[in-house]
Amino acid sequence: MNKKELFYAGALLYACEGTVLRKDKRGENRFNYAIEFTNSKSQPMALFAKFLREIIVIDESRLRGQLFAYPDHNKDELISYWSNVSGIPSSQFQKVIDLKQTSGKFNPSRYGTFKLRYNNKNDFLKLQEIIEQTWRDAGVV
Repeated sequence: MNKKELFYAGALLYACEGTVLRKDKRGENRFNYAIEFTNSKSQPMALFAKFLREIIVIDESRLRGQLFAYPDHNKDELISYWSNVSGIPSSQFQKVIDLKQTSGKFNPSRYGTFKLRYNNKNDFLKLQEIIEQTWRDAGVV
């Protein structure tokens, strides 16, 4: 995949699966400029992490991972799995969110669900501009 393809792929992944700008509850005119991408599939997660590194050119020290897991998951194995997929060291993972299974018919993802989180206002705004550029290039704006 070349840089232009990665540019569009990352923008579209985030436009479809990423979080939007949210108000920060700590102040009236404050916002949370977090880039958060959550998925239970490894391919979109690996591609979005590559996009952040190669297109946005992030500060790796600000990158975090978070696992959402059910009681029957082996959390250590899943942290290792998602660390390999995302390239985020396990030392940069936040607290695992323990989910409760509410239905016997529900079959959770084998690898749980993973959230990639990155906080940087300038990079968040850069990502938003990339998404807008992608829509303009597609002729839908």
